[in-house]
Order: sequence, then C-alpha cells, then structure tokens
Amino acid sequence: MLKTISINELKVGMYVEDIILKNSLHKVKNKGKVNSARTIELLKKQGVDKVTVDFPDEDLINNSAIYNAQEQSSVTQELAISCQLYDDATAHVKQLFLATAKDKPINPTALQALADEITASVMRNEHAMTILTHIRNKSYYHYEHAINCAVLICGFSLHLGFKEKTVKEITLGALLHDIGSAKVPLPILEKPGELNNNERSVVQKHVYWGVELAKKDNFASPLIIDMLVNHHERLDGSGYPRGIDKNKLSKLSCITAIVDVYDAMTGKRHHKEGELPLSVLRYLLKHTDKFEQTLVEQFVKYLGVYPVGSLVRLSNDKLAVVLEANRLSPLKPKISIVYSVVLNKLIKPIEKDLTTESFCIVSAVNPEKYKINMNKVIRNIAAQ
Repeated sequence: MLKTISINELKVGMYVEDIILKNSLHKVKNKGKVNSARTIELLKKQGVDKVTVDFPDEDLINNSAIYNAQEQSSVTQELAISCQLYDDATAHVKQLFLATAKDKPINPTALQALADEITASVMRNEHAMTILTHIRNKSYYHYEHAINCAVLICGFSLHLGFKEKTVKEITLGALLHDIGSAKVPLPILEKPGELNNNERSVVQKHVYWGVELAKKDNFASPLIIDMLVNHHERLDGSGYPRGIDKNKLSKLSCITAIVDVYDAMTGKRHHKEGELPLSVLRYLLKHTDKFEQTLVEQFVKYLGVYPVGSLVRLSNDKLAVVLEANRLSPLKPKISIVYSVVLNKLIKPIEKDLTTESFCIVSAVNPEKYKINMNKVIRNIAAQ
C-alpha cells in the first residue's frame, strides 16, 4: 500500500517509491529501501519534503523483510559474526557432501539450524554475509556454492517480501539445491577441461539424485523439491532436465535459477576463473529469453549496480570493497578502501560513504589483476 508521508516520519527499513522536493508538486522517481539514518539526513539536506512509502498490506505486517531498526547491526559488526558463521557453514556443508557421497543420511535438524542461522544474520544486516560470498577457493567450489546460494537467495527473498518462515525454508532448499552433485564421480565433477557429452549427461543427473536424497531424508517439501528439480530450467525451454518453459516454472524456480547462475559464473572452478559480478549481472539482463527480467532487475537492485562484496577502482587510485548498496543512489554505495594502486599494496581498511565524498567509482576490478586475496581483505575489514 502506497502512502505519502513527511520526511520527518521516514524510518530506517521503509521502502521509498518516490520523493517530493520542497516547493514542488512533482514526484521524483528514486526508489529504494532506507538502510541508515544517514540516508534520511542526506534526503533532508537535498531538500526532500515528502516521500511516498510502500507499506505492507495488513497480512504482511509481520513480514521479516520489514526490518526493525532496533534489531539491525552495522555491516562491520555483523561481518565479524558472519565470518565465523561462514567458516562453520563451510565445514558443515563439506561434511554433508562427503557423507552424501558415502550414502550416509542427512541430519535435517542440523541443516535447518544452519539455514536459520543464515537467515538470522541476513535479517540483522542484509549485506554482511553477501560480502563473504566473494571469498573463493576453487577446491571448495561446491561447498561454497551451496552456502553462497543460500545467503543470496535468503537476502533476495527478504528483499522481495517473502515471510520469514518461507525464507528459512527457501534458504534450506538453497543449501540442498545441488546436493546431488555429491554423487557425481570426482574425475568428472572436478575435471579441469570442458566436459564431453557423456560427462555432461552424468553431471545433469545430479538433479534427480538430489531429489531422491531429499525425499529419502525427509526434506521433500513441495517448495524444496521445486528448487531442486527446476533450478537449471530456462524460460525458453532450453534448460534441463525436462526442458520445460516459462508456462510451467514457478516464481521460486526462476529466483533459484538467477541466484544459481550468478554464483556459478562468479565462482572459481577447476576449469575456469570467476567472472566479474558486474559482467554476470549484465549477462542475466541480456538474456531475457532465459531469465525472468522483472526478477533480474530486482536482483540487481538488491545487490547493487556494483554488487556488495565486489572490488572496485576509485577515481583517487584506490581499490575498495563495496560494503552496502545504496538503492536511492546506486552509484554511491558505502565502501571500504583496502588497496593503493600508486603504492601497489594493501592498506588498512578505511570505511567511506560515497554520498559524502568527492571521489567516485570508475570501474569494477578483478582481484586477480592486483593479486589480491579477497579472503584476507574481507577478514581484515571484519577485524576493524
């Protein structure tokens, strides 16, 4: 429900649809969620008098996407907590894959607890765990992919307005969406070169193996089965395993496909290096025949034009990690400066809000170009 309110009534967590400048009847299209009190102060300084806010319908009042300011933590505060959670999750998922490969049962209680912890972290701060998805280790690709997809789909589904109970189930589904890969022989799964047709056929069977495992180990809710079965399907029917098109795909399966492709393309694997997050977002936006564009556009809004956690070059010859998306001013996120191009070395992290700085982002950067270890950099930021 849309409602126009005074700028003085605007609170952190509200979603702004339009802004109205003082002494003007004209609305300015400038959408986005208010992430901090600083954003409100900046709007006031810019002469904003009123804002149109999208309030939830009555049956969505308890929706966990409507964050309470008192429950929020700063990105750096949550990042310190999230580092340990991400490490624990990696160890847990590794054991899950190894156990599955040996036909051992999955512990549903422990895995749901992990999904709940991820959801709780994302609800405290939607950016912190997303930053950690940029820690890449090609030897741990399949474990990291499961966790990263869980983190991304958790935050994205909250952004879209899903209720907390559903988000927890979706997050669990994302942790499991590629569990069938544990049954793929390692020489094929970790082949450094391109797969031949027979090998590709074996890999594609991971979908059916995943569904069988979920059913056997009591994870077989309709929602989770939908995610497992359809995350490789495409709107034009070019996906697998069934080659079904948009008329038979749910919104959730389309969301899962977007998240799965984004993390897979940005991740380091045995046969390729990861692509720049910005390049992958462009890929998703370009392929309107394969991915639901309304959802892709929302995904870009959620992550930011320069996705949270990615490395960017600034006009002052520094490199920085994007800490928080700015949905009201997408090209001016909150960042942490971590590297001097002139000195050719890492520097002590310095947090900056680009809405108040004279320098700006000039490009996305591949960490490999400067031999930057994102694991080390991100943990340095968390330690501040």
